[in-house]
Amino acid sequence: MTAPSGVALPDLTRVTLVGLGAIGREVLKALLDKSSVRVVAVVDPAFAGQDAGLAAGLGKLGIAVVGRFLEGLMIPSDVAVVLTTSGTAEILPLIEQAASRGLHVVSSCEDLAYAELATPDLADRIDSAAKKGGITVLGTGVNPGFVMDRLPLALIGACVSVRSVSVERVVDAAKRRGPLRAKVGAGLSVEAFTAGVASRRFGHRGLPESCALLGTGLGLMFDDIRSTIEPVVSTEAAPRRGIGAGLVAGLRQTAVGVLGGREIVRLDLEMSVDAPDPHDRIRVDGDPPLDMLLAGGTHGDRGTVATVINAIPAVLAAPRGLRHVTDLPLFGLLT
Repeated sequence: MTAPSGVALPDLTRVTLVGLGAIGREVLKALLDKSSVRVVAVVDPAFAGQDAGLAAGLGKLGIAVVGRFLEGLMIPSDVAVVLTTSGTAEILPLIEQAASRGLHVVSSCEDLAYAELATPDLADRIDSAAKKGGITVLGTGVNPGFVMDRLPLALIGACVSVRSVSVERVVDAAKRRGPLRAKVGAGLSVEAFTAGVASRRFGHRGLPESCALLGTGLGLMFDDIRSTIEPVVSTEAAPRRGIGAGLVAGLRQTAVGVLGGREIVRLDLEMSVDAPDPHDRIRVDGDPPLDMLLAGGTHGDRGTVATVINAIPAVLAAPRGLRHVTDLPLFGLLT
């Protein structure tokens, strides 16, 4: 196959998969269906010693899961797909280890999508390690990585000028995995929810990063990115499935990019049980104005699987170092 930049890639890309959680199992299944890649190692301490296929609910693969990333690195590979953490600090040691062995890294780690925003010192360390090891590192997913940053920027390519951009995403948490419902505080009191937000147990990590990515794509560096998280409460008039009146059904989260006192980018995300009218909507106040609606919204889990694996060829061909999705060409399907 040929990379987007025209750099010839190996006929077969070897992949080390890190994490066999719900998303990891789906990524493994998807990779097995691709002719251009081969999974050579799987890392997850919870399934160490088991056959990776059986652990993932698939047929036997003949690949024994190892418990430590360093063990997985003993098997020659080209790229590590890391699906185990949301935090830059937690993924930093894995990236440094991968760099020491020359493995590129693609991860669903939300903070990694724009690590410079919250942890500029760690971003510098990752970039330095990646360049020293001759690898490329990318954080991506459905959001951040697609719906609220890369997709709006693709639309903006049809504009002569842009004054502001707003993206609204509404997700019905009742149709998603249990971890998402827990992440949005469904079923809790408002007081417990507020305490959970304060301790960062609740909320969608990566929304400010999406805002920063969108700003970068517009050629802007915001003066401030303002973030809020509020509860969505079930009421007698608007009850939510299995959640009593007065209890939290989910959350509304906002990230606003401000420059010169003016709101340039606004991202609104609702994730709640029985959220009415799930959708993704992108509106561009520009020349010409644009208004795009994805009825039903982009499926979060399947979209994450797709964005992670489809990024692999682009990452292998990209300049070395820590990269953003906005640095890469629009890439298509991994074959």
